[in-house]
Order: sequence, then C-alpha cells, then structure tokens
Amino acid sequence: MRLDHLFAERSRTLSFEFFPPKTDRAWSTLEDTVEALAQLGPDFVSVTYGAGGGTRAKTREVIEHIQGKTGITAMAHVTCVNATRADLKALLDEYAAAGISNLLALRGDPPKGETRFTPTDGGCAYAKDLIDLIRADGRFATLCAAFPEKHPDALSRDADWQNLGNKFSAGACGAITQCFFSVADYQALRARMPNARIIPGILPITDFHALVRFCDRCGASVPAAVRAALEPLAHDKIAVRQAGIAWTVAFCRDLLAAGAPGLHLYCLNRSTATAEVVTALRLAGCL
Repeated sequence: MRLDHLFAERSRTLSFEFFPPKTDRAWSTLEDTVEALAQLGPDFVSVTYGAGGGTRAKTREVIEHIQGKTGITAMAHVTCVNATRADLKALLDEYAAAGISNLLALRGDPPKGETRFTPTDGGCAYAKDLIDLIRADGRFATLCAAFPEKHPDALSRDADWQNLGNKFSAGACGAITQCFFSVADYQALRARMPNARIIPGILPITDFHALVRFCDRCGASVPAAVRAALEPLAHDKIAVRQAGIAWTVAFCRDLLAAGAPGLHLYCLNRSTATAEVVTALRLAGCL
C-alpha cells in the first residue's frame, strides 16, 4: 500500500526500521526479528540503503522478503550519494518492478572515509532534488527525513526547518525524524509545521555507552536528564537496560500525548527492546 494513501486513512501509525544484513548469520537474525515484530502489527517498515548504494541489491532483497513473507508494507531508503540521475531513474525502475511503491528520500551520509558530502556530477545535490525526481516519476509515495535538533550540516535550526518545508512542498507526504531525546525539540518542530506529518524516530535505549556512540555518529545529543538517569547505572547492564527501556516508554508516551502521528522505532535488527516498548505502550493505552 502506498503510504500517502495509508496516511490519509490513519491518524497514527507504528513502524520499524531494519538494515540489510552483511552475513548469513545476520540474515538469519533479521528473519527471526521480522517474524517476531510482525506479530505486533506494524503499519509499515523501512529498510536502509548503504552509502553509495553499497546495499542496493540487499535492500531490495530484504523488502521483497518482508512483503512476501508477512504482507507488511515496506519502504526503501534512497540516497543521492554516488549516483547520477540516470542511476537513480534505473533504481526507481528496479524498485517498481520489485513491487516497491514507497521511498524514503535522503541526501545521504558521505561514504566511509569521507567527512563531507560531495554531490555527484549529474546527480542530486539535496534530498529535495531527489524528491523532485521521484515525484516526476509518479510511481511512488515519498517520505523525507526531519531533524528536531537540526541537521549536523545545517547553518541553523531555522534554516534546516525551512529546508524541511521545501521537501514537503516538493512532494513528501511525511517525514521520519533522526533519533532525538527531547519532547520540547519535537514540539518546537511541530509548532513550526503543524500540518506536516512528522513521525518521531525512536531508538530504544538498552546500553548507555552504545547510546553515546550512536549519537556521536549521527550528530544527535544526549540530554543532561538522560545522562543523569542512565550514566550512574552504566556499569550494570541489567539495571541500565531496565532504566533505558522505562525511559524510552515514557518518552514515547509523552510524544504521543504531544500529538505525534505515530512512532518509527529503530530496531537495529533485534526484536526484544522494540517489542518491550510497544507492548508497554499498548498496555498503557497509548498505541
């Protein structure tokens, strides 16, 4: 189902994100994860796309597996990195032929070993350019990324949010946020664009040190309140996991109460933490 149609029918959605596995063992783990999380009835899932298209075939393979085995709508990530417009049009043909009708259009991170994004000659320089290309194709519903704190490369939060508005104007039917940990940041973004469908991206917290590393890589900040709650427990894996899941559940509850049109959980190809968060929210009547 196209997500623009789904969003027209449902005011709130639940979705998960997976990434293509690199080994046979990782593939087996992903299959088990998908099977377990399918029981939670997500409205859709997304599958990431490596820098420079390194996982292009695997992204399609994972989506075909999910849609074929579970019937759950799956969305493919697409980036501008190391791709000409001709390359991207060929990718759209490939995805359409595979029965994929939903795309998350991203500028993309620089390839490994590079620190700055450099547009490919003959390619798309920004996510908006990619959205324009996909809209002209006409076969896909398109989502984009949003940054409650701001994109790491943006000059300011105001400039970044103006760019987000441009992506919606170009044809994005919704946005999924980078992971963040402040309800106030999300509320500020929603206040700026009250009519846009902006779905919070949620990273369930199970390990404080892993959280810090993850945020360092993606440019998100770990608020003082999160550090105060979890850092003293970091030496105790069980205690920090329990506290981290409890904090994540409370964070999701507050976001939903603030009007979030759903949740998009970054599963990291594991099912347990995501299942715990969703189950707790449902028991509390929040989902």
